[in-house]
Amino acid sequence: MQKTLLFLIVTYFFAAPAFSQIKFSDETKKYIEYNDSIAVFKNGLLIDGKGNAAKPHQTVIIINGKINWVGDDAKAIIPKGANTIDLNGKTLMPGLVMLHEHMYISGHDIPTRYLHLKQLPFSFPRLYLAAGATTIRTCGSIEPYSDIRIKKDIDLGLLPGPNMELTAPYIEGKSTRFPQMKENKTPAEAAAFVNYWADQGFTSFKAYMGVDKLTLKAAIDAAHKRQLKITGHLDIVTYKEAATLGMDNLEHGFMASTDFAIGKKENEPPATGTAIQSLGTLDIQTDSVKQFIQFLIDKKVSITSSLAVFEGATTTQPLPNQEAINAMSPDTRDFYLQRLATTKSAKGPTAYDKAFANTSKMEKIFYDMGGLLSVGTDPTGNGGTLAGYGNWRAIELLVEADGFTPLEAIKIATLNGSIALGFDKTIGTIEPGKSADLLIIDGDPSKNISDIRKVLYVFKNGVGYNSKKLFESVKGKVGFN
Repeated sequence: MQKTLLFLIVTYFFAAPAFSQIKFSDETKKYIEYNDSIAVFKNGLLIDGKGNAAKPHQTVIIINGKINWVGDDAKAIIPKGANTIDLNGKTLMPGLVMLHEHMYISGHDIPTRYLHLKQLPFSFPRLYLAAGATTIRTCGSIEPYSDIRIKKDIDLGLLPGPNMELTAPYIEGKSTRFPQMKENKTPAEAAAFVNYWADQGFTSFKAYMGVDKLTLKAAIDAAHKRQLKITGHLDIVTYKEAATLGMDNLEHGFMASTDFAIGKKENEPPATGTAIQSLGTLDIQTDSVKQFIQFLIDKKVSITSSLAVFEGATTTQPLPNQEAINAMSPDTRDFYLQRLATTKSAKGPTAYDKAFANTSKMEKIFYDMGGLLSVGTDPTGNGGTLAGYGNWRAIELLVEADGFTPLEAIKIATLNGSIALGFDKTIGTIEPGKSADLLIIDGDPSKNISDIRKVLYVFKNGVGYNSKKLFESVKGKVGFN
């Protein structure tokens, strides 16, 4: 006991200077409820993020933004001067680590060939943090210098938001539907593109649908030479081809896989609709499918699930979340509700419905076979998958569509995300030595995954933010800024 107390005192002494470096702006201070050098949470239901059963009557001690001690209430030694918070049985779990996030959303339909995207530097960081996402990977940028500035302002304490792992602008091929994306005509251009954005401070990359095999290989090699990872939302290149080339990660579960598309030719996109149709009719229990999945695992390719955005194109999607609708600006709300009405009017099950159901089950097979599955939101699609609210729905769908237990879903959204980023030594679980990225939840998501929506406070690096105040600050504004 004396050794434990001495350790706490020594840790506090040496960590104090680091903890005091951030000077929060008056704007950020509006949302901070707790900012103590020593904080103790007692009588909590602890979900550690490792998939272990939830434990009641647990104490977590935080010193200068780091988790210092975790254990039974009866064994805890409360440091002198600590702010002790009695959770009264509320849940304490790790902050979410979400890997397919953006600082933009789908915008209005406009009468041109371009698809419209809108950067939301004010509302999206707040929504992510409010929902409990303490670390996000941006997974593709349309306004790279804006993303750099957002991260900088958050890190300096000027604005509230999550820790951000910045993904560079999309690595596209010879043609693109998005005016924000550079068209790389040659493999050499793609390699130069990677090196340029790495020099600007981006720490991960994402290849997009139009890249061919040679272009993708050049981008992968360039990223790996910088000791950086590359993921992809692919189309021309199949999953198996990408894995062979050395891809680190693939986005969108298996919904973006063109490996089974009938008539697919090398270095060409599949014929319109054939990839989805093939995925919808695929017998996922066959040896060939399991061999395909095992190949990805053997190549150490991880997969990011993003079911929330794909659910928006199914006829079986639930009624819209009213809180998310209330958060939208009028134009954003109208755009979304019009698209929703069109989708819901279709008679199901459609080919897309079938593909969604099939590929969801493939995520579970991948996980059960030993693959690293993470989760993300992708706030695009029909405009209804917002940051924050979409994070929750993506995790719920791991249970509802994939068949994971709530504890498995939480592990995927915390520990697995940290492993995929290479940050598992510092975040992702509740254990001594890690950053105090914690959520206080007024419910038990280990039994009912939808209780993940009952976030009260979000602690990032030991600083506690009021979730409700953050949500309220952007009500009716999401889409404006």
